[in-house]
Amino acid sequence: MKHPFKVAMTALAMCIATSAFATESNAELQSETTLAQELNLSSAQVEQIKGLREQATKELSSVKLDAIGQDVIVNMIKSGKWDEAAAKKQLQTISDVQAQARYYRAHYLFEVSKVLTAEQKAKLHEMLTGSEAMY
Repeated sequence: MKHPFKVAMTALAMCIATSAFATESNAELQSETTLAQELNLSSAQVEQIKGLREQATKELSSVKLDAIGQDVIVNMIKSGKWDEAAAKKQLQTISDVQAQARYYRAHYLFEVSKVLTAEQKAKLHEMLTGSEAMY
């Protein structure tokens, strides 16, 4: 491998940006089962929510990650010169990607809430205010 350090740093940058996606996606799948149990969803509601989840998954997969793969930090380390503006720009790009993902998850939860009865919505609200990790 010609540039193992560069590859490692690129992988690290991708991990920073995408680790939230993987963790949250696994958590969403687990929370979907928990959601169905906690809210006592009907089979019709489960099917509607399944469709909403599929749409949210498509939206999340449309988030562009290619800008995150830039070698800004690696190049600074290699050159021995810190570029404040470039570092901030790269970190802002990562933040923007994370914000897009949060938006799609929040929209998914909103759409799910429209499928629920008033009692189920109250329970969902209780669950969300007790655990901000859901969105």
